[in-house]
Amino acid sequence: MFGFIMKTNTFITLSTATANVGVLIGLIFLLVELKQTRRIALSEIRQQRTMSVIDEYASFAKDRGFSDILHKSLDDGEFGSLSKSDWNQIRLYELARTVRLEDVYFQYQRGLIDEVAYNFSLAMAASRLPIWKWLKIADPSPDFSKAIEAYVKDEDFKQTLLAAKFQEWADENPSPFGGLSSPFFYE
Repeated sequence: MFGFIMKTNTFITLSTATANVGVLIGLIFLLVELKQTRRIALSEIRQQRTMSVIDEYASFAKDRGFSDILHKSLDDGEFGSLSKSDWNQIRLYELARTVRLEDVYFQYQRGLIDEVAYNFSLAMAASRLPIWKWLKIADPSPDFSKAIEAYVKDEDFKQTLLAAKFQEWADENPSPFGGLSSPFFYE
């Protein structure tokens, strides 16, 4: 009878070890699947973001009047030639850009977007900061604002020519916007 118990114990030990190896292999497979799923999700997020930007710029290309306004202001630096209505269109355009760039910040903080897209978005936000302040664009996130300010204060940061020219112009031309639409805006 003692021999039978040993054989049963040996069988139980071997079956437990086999089950544990099976669970371990299953966990490894699960980790590989999760990593692959994360890569696919990141790729889909990036593709959706790219398609959104393409759609946005394609719509601007179709709107000749707005395209001309953007060109005069953001390409040629003819800030003084724009009416308040023109500036309001740019304000709404920049508000949409702010939300999109803040979304990149949000996704990066959660590991859902890569560092290249994040750094590009921070650089874009930093180059737009003087314009956002003058237009009194709503600030979507205090943490995003802090990230932009830290980026601007970095010793390697170099402001874009557009931002520098705009800041020079804005120092002489007060904003026509009161910032009443939002309790939080870039200041």
